[in-house]
Amino acid sequence: MAAAHSFEDPHDFLAIEDLELASRGIVEGIWQGLRRSPFRGSGVEFESHRDYRFGDDPRHLDTSVYARTRRLCVKDYRAETNLPLYMMLDCSGSMDVSNGSSEKWAYAARCAAALGRLAINAQDAAGLSLLGNEVVDHRSPRTGRTHFQNLLGMLGQAKPSGGGSLASAIREVSGFCRRKGVVVVFSDFFDHPAETVSALTRLAAARHDVIAFQVLDPYELELPGDGDLEIEDAETGKILRLSAADVRAAHADAVVKWRDDFAARCRAVGIQHFSVTTNQPIAGSLVEFLQGRTVQ
Repeated sequence: MAAAHSFEDPHDFLAIEDLELASRGIVEGIWQGLRRSPFRGSGVEFESHRDYRFGDDPRHLDTSVYARTRRLCVKDYRAETNLPLYMMLDCSGSMDVSNGSSEKWAYAARCAAALGRLAINAQDAAGLSLLGNEVVDHRSPRTGRTHFQNLLGMLGQAKPSGGGSLASAIREVSGFCRRKGVVVVFSDFFDHPAETVSALTRLAAARHDVIAFQVLDPYELELPGDGDLEIEDAETGKILRLSAADVRAAHADAVVKWRDDFAARCRAVGIQHFSVTTNQPIAGSLVEFLQGRTVQ
């Protein structure tokens, strides 16, 4: 049934209210014959030392041990295992913005549902946190179909509203992320950039692989054509009236600079930044995201 939908239309899966069905269709569009979990560590971790043996790669010699003991020792490594997936969704009112059927919250929720399904299908653990001024709801990473249904239930019942302090909520939820994993934060990141990046850095310092998955409405990047606009702040309800012709160019320039500055701040501390708009096909966006994902 899901396969009957076109993967080229960004609204196809936004129009499906059943998240189970939507996530199934998205995953079919993303990862035909998944050979490797996208949440598996790409590197190796140091495990122990052992004495050098003839034939060992000299690049693995530990020179610091030799300097102290005059013993030739090599480092043994073990491959990283699959990493738990921690998904965090911004539930503040600014995510309740849409033009047509392209609501930011719906887009982010379907992306999260698809990533959760990918993880569960690969027998990895997936968890979910909903963030407002604080942690609104939380499920720790687990495996299994029943757990996945619980995550879908959380997404289906949640409604973005009110103000939010994303940085504060991230700092709170970081205490629940005890095992090294992949952290994906879905938000428009309409918050103080320095504070948000500082909170994300706390997760990165705990050796998590942190991704800021930014979801924006097309009108937030570029205002529509000429004419008068009435813009409502989704978090405060404040109304702003203006002429599109007067501010369109300045608005586009300011928003691009703001997004680029946030991305640069993330990269500077080893946090990956990925940005989409809700007029992009969901499956295509996630393919690009997964193909570009690198483990720190």
